Amino acid sequence: MMRQRLWAYLFVPLLLNLALAAGALWAASVYWRQELNQHLTHSPVLGWLFLVVTTALGGIVLFVALQPVLGAIFNDRLSEKVEALVRGTVPKVPFFASTGKAVVHGLLKLLLYAVALVTGLALTAVVGVGVPVGLGLGALFLAYDGFDYPLARRGLGFGAKWGYLARHPGLTVGYGIGTTLLYLVPLAFVVAPPCAAAGATLAFLDDEARNRKRATVPLPEKTTAETGQAR
Repeated sequence: MMRQRLWAYLFVPLLLNLALAAGALWAASVYWRQELNQHLTHSPVLGWLFLVVTTALGGIVLFVALQPVLGAIFNDRLSEKVEALVRGTVPKVPFFASTGKAVVHGLLKLLLYAVALVTGLALTAVVGVGVPVGLGLGALFLAYDGFDYPLARRGLGFGAKWGYLARHPGLTVGYGIGTTLLYLVPLAFVVAPPCAAAGATLAFLDDEARNRKRATVPLPEKTTAETGQAR
């Protein structure tokens, strides 16, 4: 992205992400410090270890949940710029309509991440397997988050976007897992949202180009023997 001079599209989102990450980590620290107060008193070493781990994970969860609302407009513009560089043109969408849709869909993504968090916590409390389920749902919603930008420019609604992901399971799973791992790298989650938006846009354009190529490949002509057998 730096070679294409897209740093200007990353600078403001990066500052906002840093502020959001700091706030999310602070909120998670305050919450878990109260929850682990007894452990910190009776077993300081283990207590502080749990506090660090839970604060980091809690901060990442809050960041992932809130970032789509805060960075929706910037990620949408970055995705549009990436598509323009690759294809030369992008679908024309009115600025205010595109911006409003990006914010609304950011709020919708907040609800999706809340569902993943609540489901994970509930299953952990009941059967103890909430973490992998929560991560799986989070990865799926991250895939929706990333592909939302190029799909929204083509006028697809909420259901149609999920339909696209369902028709491309390999692309959805691969992108979701890769993006989840990126978010779990220490400090990388601050720069992950714009990178994920650009990556999803490139993946979508590659898939679109493959489909267009298949549509233009002529069908093989039948041989004389095959024609005779058909008769």
